[in-house]
Amino acid sequence: MEAALVTTLTVDANGCVRGGGGVTLVWPRGYTVRGDAQSFQVLDGGNQVVAQSGVQLTIGGGGADNLRDTWTDRDCAGGQLWMVGHASH
Repeated sequence: MEAALVTTLTVDANGCVRGGGGVTLVWPRGYTVRGDAQSFQVLDGGNQVVAQSGVQLTIGGGGADNLRDTWTDRDCAGGQLWMVGHASH
């Protein structure tokens, strides 16, 4: 089942992108973060900007119980996990 998370993203010193309340976002493989904790962009596999700092997003996807080996950003796992399906402004 897909749900929506409405949030403004933050990034920590390790480059881990989080949603409001410290939710760990699990992005599809190939997504990257460019920038720093003050100003950043999230890019998809084709280097298109899909999210950026300071902009409220609606992120489709759903909660997850644990992090699998094939998901991106395993080092960022912590707290509640949210599997990102898509993001829109």
